[in-house]
Amino acid sequence: MKKWLVALFSLALVFGLAACGNDAKDEKETEKKDVSADAMSFYMDLVAKINDNDTDYDAYQAAIGSDTPPTDAELAELAAKASSSADKVSQVLADVKVPNLGAETDAFKTAVKDLSDAYAAEAKGLKASPIDTKSADEAMQKASDALGQALKDTGLAPSSIMNDTAA
Repeated sequence: MKKWLVALFSLALVFGLAACGNDAKDEKETEKKDVSADAMSFYMDLVAKINDNDTDYDAYQAAIGSDTPPTDAELAELAAKASSSADKVSQVLADVKVPNLGAETDAFKTAVKDLSDAYAAEAKGLKASPIDTKSADEAMQKASDALGQALKDTGLAPSSIMNDTAA
């Protein structure tokens, strides 16, 4: 009788532990899904904030990449407006509060700060004579890549904020 009782309690314990193990696994999967959804929402909000403030910067980028380059006077006017636009984007990004995105929160914070700094450097380079944005462009690409990697690490497809915010 004691053997049967011990076997019955052992069996109940095994099933109880198995059920607890599945709950922990389900919680981790749910947490990862929640972080992915939050990361996507944060990223889309970030793209919208940049797009709301970079119209003149995009116009400058389009003009210097066009088949018919602008005249020196037009370029100077476009660069001045683009510099103000880049400054505005830098300020907006500096004010962004990164939500809790799990293990990748710090990566998102660093990427957003680096992106803000790159836009500030871009604004400064657009004011220089002659215009020099090479190092700012490289910093912007590096920040965009870091943001894409953070997205990937949360289970999303990596994206390029440079492409997502281009006109």
